[in-house]
Amino acid sequence: MALDLEQFHEAFFEEAFEALDTMESALLKLNIGNPEPELVNTIFRVAHSIKGGSATFGFTEVASFTHTLETLLDELRGGRMQVTRGLSDLLLKSVDVMREMLRAVQHKTPVDSQRVADLQFDLELAILQK
Repeated sequence: MALDLEQFHEAFFEEAFEALDTMESALLKLNIGNPEPELVNTIFRVAHSIKGGSATFGFTEVASFTHTLETLLDELRGGRMQVTRGLSDLLLKSVDVMREMLRAVQHKTPVDSQRVADLQFDLELAILQK
């Protein structure tokens, strides 16, 4: 007998939206150049949790985007990248895009795939350029 994971979707979405609020709040407190490690860890944990939940429920577009974001955040956590104004803006845009993606999945409406792809490309480029 297969477990119907759809019964857990609403709890996932509720927790994910609350976590994104936490992530956004932490991002707004980040100091350019030298952010507090605990803030970066908080932001990373949110991305990691949303990625894992999205993958579990089969929300592959959300999981893919969030995986890229998580990779960038891991570079920040490891001190291999610095927080710049441009990077801070990308991270804040990522919160907006993740909200949009989660709402689209929640309401079974189309995701703006081009907006997601463009931002994911920018995140990947930032990782490569460090």
